[in-house]
Amino acid sequence: MNRNEHQVTDEKHVRERLDHLKESIQDLDKSIKDEDKKQNVRPIPPPPVLPVASKTEVHEEKPIIKPIETEKPSNTINRCLWRNSSPVNTTFEIRQLYDTLPFDDIDGGVWKQGFDLKYDSSQWTSNNKLKIILMPHSHCDPGWLHTFEGYFQHATKNIIDNVITMLDKNNKYKFVWAEISFLSLWWDQASSDQRQLFKKFINNKQLEIVTGGWVMNDEANTHYFAMIDQLIEGHQFIENNLGNITLQSGWANDPFGYSPTMAYLLHNIGMQYMAIQRVHYHIKKTLAKEKQLEFTWQQTWDRNNSTRIFTHLMPFYSYDVPHTCGPDPKICCQFDFRRTTGSDVTCPWGINAVLITDENVRERAQTLLDQYRKKSQLYQTNVLFVPLGDDFRYAKMVEAKNQFENYDKLFTYMNQQTDWNVDAQFGTLSDYFEQVLEQKPQTQFPSYMGDFFTYADRADHYWSGYYTSRAFFKRMDRIVESYLRASEILFSMAHAKMLEQKTTSQFPKDNLFTNLVKARRNLGLFQHHDGVTGTAKDHVVNDYGLKLETAIVSAQNVMEQSAAYLLYQNDFSADTDLLLSNIQFKTFESLPTRKLISFNSQQQQVKVIYIYNPTDRRRTQIVKVLIDTYQVHVTSNNQVINTCQIDPKWTGRKSNMMEKNTFELLILVNIEAYSLKEYTIHVSTTQQSCPLSKIEYINEKDKTMESSGPFKLELIDKKTIKLNNRFLSVSFSKTGALLSVQHLKHDEKVSFTTNVIQYGSSMQTDHNSGAYLFLPDGEAKDIPTSNHDLIRIQRGLLVSRFDILHEMYGLQYKLTNTNGSDDYIVELGATTHLNMNQDIELALRFTTGIKNGDEFFTDLNGFQTIRRKTYHKLPLQGNVYPMPTMAYIEDDHMRFTVLSGQPSGVACLKSGVVDVFLDRRLTRDDNRGLGQGVTDNREIISSFKLLFEPRHTIADRISLTGYPTLLAHHHSIELLYPMHIFQSTSIKIPQPELNLFSKINLFPSDYHLVNLRTLNENRDDSKCSPSKNLALILRRFAYDCDENYDNLFHFEQPIFEHFFQANQIQSIEHTSLSLRHVQNQLTVTSKLDVPLAEITTYKIKMK
Repeated sequence: MNRNEHQVTDEKHVRERLDHLKESIQDLDKSIKDEDKKQNVRPIPPPPVLPVASKTEVHEEKPIIKPIETEKPSNTINRCLWRNSSPVNTTFEIRQLYDTLPFDDIDGGVWKQGFDLKYDSSQWTSNNKLKIILMPHSHCDPGWLHTFEGYFQHATKNIIDNVITMLDKNNKYKFVWAEISFLSLWWDQASSDQRQLFKKFINNKQLEIVTGGWVMNDEANTHYFAMIDQLIEGHQFIENNLGNITLQSGWANDPFGYSPTMAYLLHNIGMQYMAIQRVHYHIKKTLAKEKQLEFTWQQTWDRNNSTRIFTHLMPFYSYDVPHTCGPDPKICCQFDFRRTTGSDVTCPWGINAVLITDENVRERAQTLLDQYRKKSQLYQTNVLFVPLGDDFRYAKMVEAKNQFENYDKLFTYMNQQTDWNVDAQFGTLSDYFEQVLEQKPQTQFPSYMGDFFTYADRADHYWSGYYTSRAFFKRMDRIVESYLRASEILFSMAHAKMLEQKTTSQFPKDNLFTNLVKARRNLGLFQHHDGVTGTAKDHVVNDYGLKLETAIVSAQNVMEQSAAYLLYQNDFSADTDLLLSNIQFKTFESLPTRKLISFNSQQQQVKVIYIYNPTDRRRTQIVKVLIDTYQVHVTSNNQVINTCQIDPKWTGRKSNMMEKNTFELLILVNIEAYSLKEYTIHVSTTQQSCPLSKIEYINEKDKTMESSGPFKLELIDKKTIKLNNRFLSVSFSKTGALLSVQHLKHDEKVSFTTNVIQYGSSMQTDHNSGAYLFLPDGEAKDIPTSNHDLIRIQRGLLVSRFDILHEMYGLQYKLTNTNGSDDYIVELGATTHLNMNQDIELALRFTTGIKNGDEFFTDLNGFQTIRRKTYHKLPLQGNVYPMPTMAYIEDDHMRFTVLSGQPSGVACLKSGVVDVFLDRRLTRDDNRGLGQGVTDNREIISSFKLLFEPRHTIADRISLTGYPTLLAHHHSIELLYPMHIFQSTSIKIPQPELNLFSKINLFPSDYHLVNLRTLNENRDDSKCSPSKNLALILRRFAYDCDENYDNLFHFEQPIFEHFFQANQIQSIEHTSLSLRHVQNQLTVTSKLDVPLAEITTYKIKMK
C-alpha cells in the first residue's frame, strides 16, 4: 500500500476509521490477554488499516499526507500493545551487575582478578565423583598477524592433519573445530582417505564442529545480515560435505565482548549450548562468587522464555592453558605440554612443563587435580570443563602427541585412584554440557538478560578502541553487505525466471553463482573478530581490503547480468554488457566514485539508466549521477520528470574549485520495493532543463577563484543561515556552528549543536591506546574553528546543503525536499583523513537540550536496542559502547536518533550529549598481541542520518530494551541499502519498470526481507551451481509507535504470494535459521507469521 497516494480528507471518514480501529484494539487487547494466559510464544498480528488505493505512477511526487490530527487516539491506537504485557524477568541482568559492582581492583592472590579458592575433598564420593571434561582445541584466526591463506599454509593445514592422525590412534581422544573457512581450504586439498577419516570422527563423536560459522565472528561491529550469512555459509558447507550432522554447541573463546544477538542466532539455528570467555573481569568475579557462571541467556523482549540458551562463562583471564585448568596460572602452565624446556614456547613463571613418566605421574596428577578441584568450586555441578588449547596449537605432531599422550597418562592414573573420586576424560563441548544437564536441569540455573560490553581484561584497560579502529574498512564492510544482498535478490529472481521458462537461455548461472559464493565468503571472512574489528597487521588489513574489493566487483557483475536478463529477456546475451554499474572502486583503499555519463558525441543526446530499489518499501528519494553537460531534462516511461536539480562537482572533498564540464544531476525518483525502473536523461536546450542550484558564501575569501560556469554565486550577510523543508528548519551560525533544529509540524525547537572533538592517548607505559584499547589522556578537547575554515551553502529545488571544510575534517549537512519520508531527517556526511596527526581520535559531539540523564540507547548488531547507563565510577573509556547502526537519547518531549552507515564507538558522557567516534590514528601497540599501532588511515566519509521525533507519552525508564520507531528502522535500512544505478549501453527501453516480486506492494511495513539466498546444487564444495532451493529470511520489527507515522506505512498480513506466484513454487518449508532443521510444511497461501522482534527462515523449492 502506498500511503502517499491515499489521503483521508473527510472528517466523518476519519471518525469512522477511528471507531473501527478502537474496535480492533479492543479485540486485540482481549486476544493478547487470552494469549498471555496460554503462555503462547507467537504475538498477535497488528490490527487492519484502511484499504490501499490503486497503484499508480507518480511522475511529480505528490505532497506527503500529514498524520491525522486528533486529540490523542492516534497515539494510543497503535500496534504496540504487546509492550504492555508482563515484564521480562530474569535472575539477573547487566544493569544490576553494573549498579552494584564497586569496580575495585583488589589483588586476589594467585588468581589475581579473583579470590582464594578452597575445597573440602570429602564433597566427592564414589557415587558423586568430580567429572572432568578436557576439550582439546586450536584457536585459528582467519587473518591476524598473517593472512588467511598464510595461516593455512604454515599452520592450519598441519593442525587438522595432525589431529585426525591422533584421533585415529586412540578412540578416547577428542577435539573440536570451529572455523569452517579453514576447513573448506583443508577439504579442497585433502585426500579421499583424510576426508573419510574426518567424517568418521564426526560420526563417532570424537570430533565436534562447534558453531560451524565461516568464522568466529566479532559481536560488536557486525551487522546481523553478515552474521547470519557467514553462519549459513558454514552450515551449507557442512551439509554439502559432511552430511546432516548435529550441531549443538556454540564456541566463542576470543571475541572481545558478547552480544545477545549472537545468542539469539545460535538458538534460532537450533543450538542448545554456548561457551564464552572475554567478559569484564569484575563481572566474572561477581558471578563466580555466586556460582552463576553458568546461566540461561534470554532476549530482552522475550516474555515467554522461548529464546533461552544455556551458557558457560569461563572464569579466568584467558583461554590459554595457564588460565584454564584452575586459578593458579603458574601451575596450570606446567601442564601445557608444548611448553617444555627447549621448546619455542615456555612458561613465563619460570617452571616449564615436564613429560609424564611412571616416576612423576602421582605428584603431577595430584597437583593438577588440586587445580581442577579449586576451579570446580565456581560451578554448581560436579562436572568441570577444561579447554586444552591456544592460538594455532597442534601445528606440529610433537605437540599433538605430547598433549594427548601425557594427559592420557594423567587421566588413567587419576581414574585408577578410587579414593580420589575423580573421572577424567577427553570430551567435546557437547559432551560437557550433556553431563552438566544430567546432574541438574537447565531450569534450575539462573537466567540472564543483557550483553557483555564493554570488555576489560585488567585494570582500566577497556577494549572500546576496536569499535572504531580502521574506520575506512568498517565503512567498506557495510558497502559490501549492501552489494551482496542486492545481488543475492536479483540473482535469485533471475534464476527463478530462467527455471520458469524451462530453458537455460544464455543466463550464465554457474559463473554468476560462483561470483556470488566468492562474495559471500570474502564478506564472511571479514566478519572474523580480527577483521571488521580493525585489529590485524597492516598487510593483513590490505589482504582483507582486496577481498572486499573482489566481493564488490563480483556482486556488481551478478547484479548487471541478472538485471539485464530480467529486463531484456530474449534479447539478453551474456557476451554483451547491456547494463553497467554506475559506481566504480578504483582500488581497495579508495572510496567509491561515480562514473561519468558523457554526452560529448553529437550523436549521444540520450542516456538511459535503470535504478534498482533493493528494499521493502517504495522509495521517493534523490539519486545522483555525474554528467558532462548541465542542460538536460529527465523522463521516465516517456513522461517528463520535473523534480531534478543540477549541482556543481567540486574537485575535492575539501576543495572550493568546481570541475570543468562535470556536473551532478540529482533526480527525485519514485520506485516500488524490489523494482528496476528506467529513467532517461536527454540533452536539452529548452526551458525544460533541470534547474541549477545556487551557491552562497558568508566570507569573500571562500568564493571560488575559478570560473563558476553556469552557477550563480552570492555573498550573504546573515547572522543565522537556515535550511528548510516542510518538516524541519535547521539553523547555523555564520561561523559554521549548528545552532538548532526545529520540528515544524509540532512547533518543537531543539537546541542542537554539532562539533568535532579530539582525544589524545595516555603516554604512560603499558597504558596507551592501540588497535584494541581506548586509553585517553583525559577528556575530549574541541577542535577550534579557524579563519581557514571554508563555509559554503548550496540551495536547490530538491536538496539544500551546508558545508564546513576544516583542515582536519569536512562536515556536510543536507536537507531534502522530496515530499517523502527523507524530509524528516538531516543527512550528515563527515569526511576525515588522519594521515598526518599522531595519537589522535576524532569524534562528533551532538549537544542537545534533551534531558536524558545518564541513560541512552544503542543498537546491538542492527537487530535490537539496549539501554545503556553512563557510570561515573567507571573511567571514560568504560562508558564507550559499540554502535553498529544507531543510538538515541530521549526525554518526555523529544527523541534524538543518530543512524549510522558504519559501525563505531558511541558515548553519552553528559545529559543531552552524544559522542560518535569517527576514526583513530595511534602510533603505539597496546600490548594485546598485534605488535603495532594503527597508522594506515584512509580518507573516509562517515554517513549519518539525524532524526528528531517529538514524544507524546512519558519515556519508559525501566525496560532494558529500547525500540526505535518504524521510521527509524526504515531509514536505517535505506542508509545501509542504497539504491543501485545501472547505465544502459543502449537507448532501447525493454521495460520501463520491472517488479521482482508479484505483490510486494502489499508487503507490510513492519516486516523486512533480510535475504533471498540461492542454495548450492553441488555436494562438491569446489563446484558452484545454483539449485532450485531458495532461503527466504524475514525479520519482523519491534518498534515504538509514540509518534504516529500511519501515513507512511501499512500493515497487511504477509503471505508467500507477496513474493511468488503459486505456479512457480514446488514446496515451502519453515526451517531453522540456517535451514538445517525443518519445522513444518507450508503452502503458497500460508501466512508468514514471524514473531515480533524475531527472524524466520523459509526454504522454498522452485519448479
